[in-house]
Amino acid sequence: MPNDIRQLEESILRMTAVVRAKQAALTAQSFGEETDPKLRPRGWWVLACGEPFDATSFDQRELARQRLLADTRKAGLVLPENIWVWDENGTAQLVISTVPSIQRANILAQKLREKGLTIRIKREDF
Repeated sequence: MPNDIRQLEESILRMTAVVRAKQAALTAQSFGEETDPKLRPRGWWVLACGEPFDATSFDQRELARQRLLADTRKAGLVLPENIWVWDENGTAQLVISTVPSIQRANILAQKLREKGLTIRIKREDF
C-alpha cells in the first residue's frame, strides 16, 4: 500500500510539472516572448549596481559584491542565483531580471529605484 501511495504522489508531481510548463509557455507568449531558445531575441537585463572597485583587486571586487548583495536584500530581494555582469568601469553589477521588452525593463527598474537601488538597463549580452 505505501508503494502505491508513493507512485500516486510521483504521478501527480509529474502531471503538475507538465501542466505548469505549458501554462508558463502560454503566459510567456501572451507577453510577446518567444519560447524557442533558438528563435528568441535578446532581452533586457535589469541590473542592480553597486560601488566601483579596482578590477585588478579580487578582495575589492568581493567586498563590492557583498555590499551590493546586502543592499538588494535590504530592498527585499533574494535572488535564486547571483549572476554578475562585467562592467568596463569596474562597478559591481548584479542581474535582477531579464525581460523581453524595454518597456517592462523600465517598469521594473522604476520599482527597484523606489526601493533605493541604483539600477541600470542593458541589452542582454553573452
